Amino acid sequence: MNQKQQTAQGRQLSRREALKLMTFGSLGLAMGGNVLTSCSPKGSRAGSSSIKMSAPDGTKVATRKWAGLGDEVSLLGLGCMRFPQLPEDRQTRRGELDQEKVNELIDYALEHGVNYFDTAPAYGDSERATGVALSRYDRSSYLLATKMSNGAWGPAATFERAQTVFKTSLENLQTSYFDFYLLHGISDKESFNKRFIDNGVFEWLKEQKAAGAIRHLGFSYHGSNEFLKELIGMYDWDFVQIQMNYVDWKKMSDDSDSETEYKMLEAAGIPVVIMEPIRGGALANVNTKLKEMLAEKHPELTPAGVALTFASSFPGVMCTLSGMSNMAQLKENIATFTDFQPFNEEDNEFLMKVAELYRNNPNIPCTGCQYCMPCPNGVNIPGNFAIYNNASDELALPDPDNQDKNYKKNRKAFLKHYDSNLADGTRADSCTNCNACIRKCPQHIRIPEYLKQIDELVAKMR
Repeated sequence: MNQKQQTAQGRQLSRREALKLMTFGSLGLAMGGNVLTSCSPKGSRAGSSSIKMSAPDGTKVATRKWAGLGDEVSLLGLGCMRFPQLPEDRQTRRGELDQEKVNELIDYALEHGVNYFDTAPAYGDSERATGVALSRYDRSSYLLATKMSNGAWGPAATFERAQTVFKTSLENLQTSYFDFYLLHGISDKESFNKRFIDNGVFEWLKEQKAAGAIRHLGFSYHGSNEFLKELIGMYDWDFVQIQMNYVDWKKMSDDSDSETEYKMLEAAGIPVVIMEPIRGGALANVNTKLKEMLAEKHPELTPAGVALTFASSFPGVMCTLSGMSNMAQLKENIATFTDFQPFNEEDNEFLMKVAELYRNNPNIPCTGCQYCMPCPNGVNIPGNFAIYNNASDELALPDPDNQDKNYKKNRKAFLKHYDSNLADGTRADSCTNCNACIRKCPQHIRIPEYLKQIDELVAKMR
């Protein structure tokens, strides 16, 4: 028996019972109460899911079989947005993707049962690198997901550009069809209509599906609960990708939360793909106090493992994506999904308490995706936010208006980190409030307001 099995032995019985329900019953994982209540309608695709555990030697991640889709999908999916890069080019300040390391990641993932790979044209050179790595394998051995931004970022949405993007994705990924194709970053009705409806792109994508170039059609979502309800009713979607983690479960923004979104999709029988289960890495690096709490409750899991297990325990979840940029992250995540142990009601009630503590600690909800970049005025937006969040997560954010015994030490450390890691012209004081970043942010973060907050904090500490 390995260490993970030993530490989990005390609650193995209840979890096995949950797995039995997930495999054979339409009820799925029964987690009553307001935290996790899952009840799939009879005959729905979500209700027909089943989980297949790994082999006894522990070398394969868990999978779920989706009768409505005809696919057995690995519960862990490899997000291809944050692939490893070669050293930065001095002129472009951006390194090219390290194809050798990309190949190694994909090789290891496939060897351990991961078969869902998620990329997008918006992820820089990711599609091409993913295509090079996967083209070395039989096409039937993996499931490929990519997206169409079409006006969300970059050039305006036109029918002709959409066709070009679609064709280019096929070429980059060296394939004749997509297993999963997403309308990328849907946020509101006006932009959705402009990007996909008014120009005829959505009707054309349905034609591509009928022709076999798309096997399953869905969308990734960053909008309100109310608009998601409307989208669900407009088409028989094969799947939907949403942001879901234990911090966003009760509240993601003023008009959205993961719990409501998940339950709407589950009730409609639509398989769910999870993005940002670790909140852009933030939940892998919670402050010391929260790490201690998580370790006491789940000694067999890392903080990232706790976050991934939370998202993946729901029966309507087809796949949980994690953007892994190195082998250590990949191995850690594969270990979480090997001999996968879903959480029960008690586990998740505990996590709701952790989430409340996390939310009460001032934090900017930036996932580091860099869609906001480049800033027209040169501000390193993710860099500013990362320094602020790191101090906050360590409970070391200086408060000039309420100087406690640690203020001088925290002030000195913050300013040293801020000045040494951000060059002149890239700090928050260079923001002109042009708002160019806001429309590009999938999290709808009020970026200029947060930059002003950081600038005012730094000014007070100077």
